[in-house]
Amino acid sequence: MKLDLNRYIPGLLLWVSNKVASSAGQIYRARFGIGVTDWRVLAYFEVYPWTTAANACELMGLDKAAVSRSVAMLVENAWLKSRPSGLRKIEYSTTSAGKKFHDQVHAIAIAREQALLTGFTDEERATLVRLFHKMLSNLDAVERVGWDD
Repeated sequence: MKLDLNRYIPGLLLWVSNKVASSAGQIYRARFGIGVTDWRVLAYFEVYPWTTAANACELMGLDKAAVSRSVAMLVENAWLKSRPSGLRKIEYSTTSAGKKFHDQVHAIAIAREQALLTGFTDEERATLVRLFHKMLSNLDAVERVGWDD
């Protein structure tokens, strides 16, 4: 039996995600000198100030090495500041320059989201968000599939 790629949800999610991330990467690199992961990390610390890179990795499902590189670049550009937290933890938050930079990229990110959702009603958008959150809540069960045999 073959997958119906036009109806296979993980494939459709990946297709949309890859296409959106790829074009975002081109725009963010050209306009702001950053990549998609850098933007995601900056946005994370703007939303969740004074948390750790490990928390960012866990929430967003990003690779630790990629997040570490992004954090280092964002600190080097004075867009993030750090403070120690405990013996080996470091917490990060955006600087005032980081907040301004975030707002510039954010405007493009929101415009891209609006373009992606062209033709969606407010109700459809709310339904889509609800369904994505429902899928997020199922991720633990998805990760167990194939291991419980």
